[in-house]
Amino acid sequence: MKIIQAFFCLLAVPVLSVLYAGLIVSAALSILAGILRTFGLQQIGMSIWPGVSLPVLLSIPFSLLFSLLFFYCSIYVKRSIPYCISKLKF
Repeated sequence: MKIIQAFFCLLAVPVLSVLYAGLIVSAALSILAGILRTFGLQQIGMSIWPGVSLPVLLSIPFSLLFSLLFFYCSIYVKRSIPYCISKLKF
């Protein structure tokens, strides 16, 4: 049983590491996109659902909301990486 658990943790560590890095990068890009869209970069489109565009004044609050969500999720992913590494040691 311990070998199976170690095997799954061995597979989970790289996946969780890439997920953690992706969440951090997405949070930073979300903040950057909101700021750039607010100050006039028209190529960045933000929409609530298809066909409904987000007003320019709400770009920063929505990008901050999503970046906080990404950071919050990354905290829990980061906590699970040491747990999986601890299960690899016999």
